[in-house]
Amino acid sequence: MARNPKSIGEMISTLTFFGVAAACVIQAIEFHEAELLFRSYVSTFAGFLCLSGGLRFFIADMIKIVKKRVRK
Repeated sequence: MARNPKSIGEMISTLTFFGVAAACVIQAIEFHEAELLFRSYVSTFAGFLCLSGGLRFFIADMIKIVKKRVRK
């Protein structure tokens, strides 16, 4: 079901999304320890969005599967 083959650019952007997600979560932990809760929540949310960006192809494939099952 997945798009094959993926280009080098798509692989690089996916790894970048995962890397930035990890950096955002680490920063969120540091903000939480410094009791900067709003910044911690915003950084956590940004990390979640980056993780979602890294999983964009997987999410698209799952949506296709669900749509096929709903049509039947």
